[in-house]
Amino acid sequence: MSDTTVKKRCVYFLGGYEPIPPERQRERYIRELSRSGRVWSAKAEVGPLELAPERMVGTWQIAASGPNWSTGAAYKSLLWHDIVLSDFARPGWQRLFRAVVAFGDLILTGTAFRYFRVNWRYGLFFAYPVFLLLAFVALSIYVASFLPALGAPLPILTVPIAAILVFTLLMVWPGRFLMLDYMMDDWIFGHELIHRARPEFDRRLEGFAQELAETLRQGDQDEVVFAAHSLGCALKVAVVDRALQLVPDFGKNGERLNLLSTGSSILKIAFHPKGGWLRDAIRRVSANPAIFWIDYQTMADPISFYNVDMLKVLKLPDTGRPFIRRVHIRDMLEASTYRRFKANFFRLHRQLVMGNEKRYFYDYYMICCGPLRFETRVLKPETVVPRFAPDGSLIDPVPAEKTA
Repeated sequence: MSDTTVKKRCVYFLGGYEPIPPERQRERYIRELSRSGRVWSAKAEVGPLELAPERMVGTWQIAASGPNWSTGAAYKSLLWHDIVLSDFARPGWQRLFRAVVAFGDLILTGTAFRYFRVNWRYGLFFAYPVFLLLAFVALSIYVASFLPALGAPLPILTVPIAAILVFTLLMVWPGRFLMLDYMMDDWIFGHELIHRARPEFDRRLEGFAQELAETLRQGDQDEVVFAAHSLGCALKVAVVDRALQLVPDFGKNGERLNLLSTGSSILKIAFHPKGGWLRDAIRRVSANPAIFWIDYQTMADPISFYNVDMLKVLKLPDTGRPFIRRVHIRDMLEASTYRRFKANFFRLHRQLVMGNEKRYFYDYYMICCGPLRFETRVLKPETVVPRFAPDGSLIDPVPAEKTA
């Protein structure tokens, strides 16, 4: 090709609050990569999972190709599923107590109201588990209040006991069906992250930063992309900020670190008064000229801050990074698939790291494995689809003078 294409790429991925072990991550990656490959008439082979337990990194190699291009990628998933699983294992009473503390703190500090102010749908995402808990409490008290009329002895004891039993049953069902336990754990973790209350997790992020810094020092990649999704976007900023401190000379010779944010919930943490540590990291990363940062947003995802300029609402200096690009999930999927997913908010939330069913300028797996540079995809999105022939061949770009 007449323009520079990527032959060797390193992709880091930091996911959100999910208990997905690396083996399942790789299986999902292969499935979704296959779907994307069919769309672009590209071939891809995925190597075995390699684990680095000391740094909690799962790596697999990818060899992707079309008729006239080939790209190799090392995909490195930064793992913290074990921490999520340990949260899931906590006793129910402890989960409830910690959730009440977390929700109370987010409300009393005004953080929850900031969610509603900038994006009412994310505000509803916060309010959902709070409303369920309050509804279960009210229903439990209402049911138990009938006991005196039914002749129950010692109502001063039996009514509270009955209310507790009813509440416990509601937490088991329909609570689990409505994902209340998961939602409480998610917000508990967010609250703990805000207050830096888990030193073991800070050590995990330090290990991630050291891993990234090592790759940046080596400088043997055509392109390094650090992708993150959901709450992982907040963690990514902390990791990148620390990694750049470990490699202070990075960028002096023109190197770039490309950051990709999807379904971002950075503001979940940064809006809290105690989230100043993250706001400082955002300011430093955003101002670093060696960073190329894009935040893809979609209205179809209610568990993200759509149509929100993070720097503006945080009152940080406007550096132009991250770029904000809006994408349409309905243009990535077949109409029948989109209808099937439309009511599944969690599935729509994950779509920007899942495979496409149509050719579209945004395709996570072509970002990871395709021949076009990350900056080309971001800055010239209208050229992405026309660059690929039906058979998957990469077409030379039309010279600028011929397009005038």
